[in-house]
Amino acid sequence: QEHVGVLWPVSHSVVVASFRRLRSAHSIGAMSEQWVVKVKIETLDRGGVKVKNMWDAGQVVSVQIEPHATINMLKQRIALLVSAHTRHQRITNEAGREFGDIEKLADCEGFENNGTVLLHVEQPKAEEKVIEPLSDDEELWAGAADEDAGEPMPEGEAMTKELTDEQMDLQNKLKGESVELLEDGDMAAALAKLTEAIMVGAPTAMMISKRAELLMKMKKAKAAAKDATAALAVNPDSGKAYRVRGRARRYMGDYGGAKEDLDNAQKIDFDDSVAEMHSYCTKRMAKIMALAGLEEKETK
Repeated sequence: QEHVGVLWPVSHSVVVASFRRLRSAHSIGAMSEQWVVKVKIETLDRGGVKVKNMWDAGQVVSVQIEPHATINMLKQRIALLVSAHTRHQRITNEAGREFGDIEKLADCEGFENNGTVLLHVEQPKAEEKVIEPLSDDEELWAGAADEDAGEPMPEGEAMTKELTDEQMDLQNKLKGESVELLEDGDMAAALAKLTEAIMVGAPTAMMISKRAELLMKMKKAKAAAKDATAALAVNPDSGKAYRVRGRARRYMGDYGGAKEDLDNAQKIDFDDSVAEMHSYCTKRMAKIMALAGLEEKETK
């Protein structure tokens, strides 16, 4: 029996839909196409930066990539392999033409599947930080670090013994006389009276710190630092003692010790009067450390 084919009418919308499916399938096939691009490392200048990487100039790196990708996308893949930032890369064909970042591989002359392009890596050298030489400190007290260390202090149990009422009265009397002498401008006599008061026994951290302050007024930095240390042994949280010792160390040229003491003093009891000195010692110590690091680097 003979079969007669019947041509059924097809609507316009069905034809359009079929055409779109065919075009979409073609596009997906084109987009899924992969090229293998051989990238020859023509130059590899890392600007003196040491990088752990297996690739070197003259070698060839193979990169899989879609032909519709851009040069910048290729650079990104190269960056992962060669450890070279995209901004330090130039890509050329073998004729020397350099390609721009937004150009598509398929449109670039000399680019093809299994073709070879040249990579030029030129990383600028990192600028070395210039550290100015350490300036002279004109405020140092000449001979401060070499002077005789200081005033007497009670020894042993005398530092902690409980005073009798008579001893306390005597100590207070001597402290008062010291204050009067200081008001009259006689620092040496005031120092002598305050030392007598301390030697009665069981001096407080405040009393010892006051003598340290008086020694600083007399520009006896080493003796002042010794007293401040004794005050801190009595009261480790004495902001005044840290402040006096920090100032003493600054004028002796011990900037690290001064910074540490003033750090503690300002944490315990902030004082505007030493803020500028604190900042100076902090910055000077940072420069000293930077110069020491630079010297060590140059000797290696």
